[in-house]
Amino acid sequence: MAYRITPNLMFPIGNFRNITSGFGEMNVYDNKLWGKHLGIDIAAPNETKIFSIGRGVVVYSKLHQGEFSENGEVLKRNWGGIVIIAHKDPQSKKVFYSVYGHLGKRYVKRGDAVEMGGLIGVIGKSMSESNGIWEEEHLHFGIYIGPFHGKVLPGYFKEGSNVITDPEFWKEPISFIKNYNPRNVHI
Repeated sequence: MAYRITPNLMFPIGNFRNITSGFGEMNVYDNKLWGKHLGIDIAAPNETKIFSIGRGVVVYSKLHQGEFSENGEVLKRNWGGIVIIAHKDPQSKKVFYSVYGHLGKRYVKRGDAVEMGGLIGVIGKSMSESNGIWEEEHLHFGIYIGPFHGKVLPGYFKEGSNVITDPEFWKEPISFIKNYNPRNVHI
C-alpha cells in the first residue's frame, strides 16, 4: 500500500485539553489493573466530530463492541469503533499511525485516502456497544511508530499479558504533534 506524505499535523478534536487519562498512566478500572495507557483519553460528548490529524491512508476501521449480559451487567469493555490511519513523515520517510478509539460512527473504511482535517467519525454514546461499553464519552487517541500487521493495536500495555506490543513504539500524542510541526502547529 502506498502511504501519503504528511507535511503537517493537527489535533483530532477541538477541545483536546480535556484529558481524563494521560499517556503512560497505570489505569485501574472495574477494580482491575488495565496497565500502562498507550494514548490519551479526551473527554467529549456523544456525536463530537473526530478529524484525521494529517494526510494519510486508513489501514484499519472496525467495530470492537463491548458486551452486556442479559441482566445488563457489563461483561466486556472494548474499543467500540476504531480507526487507524497510516501517515508518512516527509523528512524521515518513516510511516507512523494515528489511532482513534470509541467512535460511535466511522465514516472511513480501509484503503480510504484522508486529508488533514477530514471527518473520520464521531464519538460514541456512553454505555453502548459503539463506544465499547464505557461510562465516560471520550476519544482514545494514540500515536504508534512501530510495525503494523493489519490487526487492532492495544490501548494498554500490561507486563506478562497476552497482548504483544512494545511500549517504546508508542509516543505521547500532544508532544508528538507539537514536535512534528515546530513552527506551524494546527491546534
